[in-house]
Amino acid sequence: PANDVSDYVILRVSVKQLSAGSVGIATNYEVDKGMGPHGHIDDNNFFGQGYRARLAAGFGRHAVQNYTFSVEDPYFLGSPISAGFDLQKTHLEDGSLDINDESAAVRMIVPITESISTSFKYDLRFLQYGAISEKEKIPSIYTTLIEHGKFSSHSISQSIIYNTLDNPIVPRKGMLISSSYDYAGFGGDSQYHRIGSRAS
Repeated sequence: PANDVSDYVILRVSVKQLSAGSVGIATNYEVDKGMGPHGHIDDNNFFGQGYRARLAAGFGRHAVQNYTFSVEDPYFLGSPISAGFDLQKTHLEDGSLDINDESAAVRMIVPITESISTSFKYDLRFLQYGAISEKEKIPSIYTTLIEHGKFSSHSISQSIIYNTLDNPIVPRKGMLISSSYDYAGFGGDSQYHRIGSRAS
């Protein structure tokens, strides 16, 4: 008699997650400041890996130019830990001053319980003042900043967050409480301690 072999079917399923994102363009207008257009592109499946990415740009009065780019992995190394980085560049011309502000940061959010989490962040920032007009037309305090050259700062921060909001965008109940501590002083030109808290 034939061998008793159970019937079975091998089903192979290939799943491909499509890119999901949004594009936003807006502008504001003030009588004394003029128009300030800005826009952003969001992608919730960056490179098809489930990463969240945002590219944004904004322009305004005093030749303001602001650019940001950020990427976040909501499940870093397959864990519930969220990790990402942010890049930002701002250029501003204010009167006789030319100001350039650049920063790069890496961050991580670690859940402790369902409603409590802690976050860590390292931030590197460069700030430089330049002269648009002749130096003798610039107040002495700004002349000192210009002659110094590029300022740099290294800072770390840690926060504890308690969040029971039912909706992060339009909450109807719950509360959000956070406390933070920032420290700068290991290299660079800035040295400070900062403690903050927020509740809503």
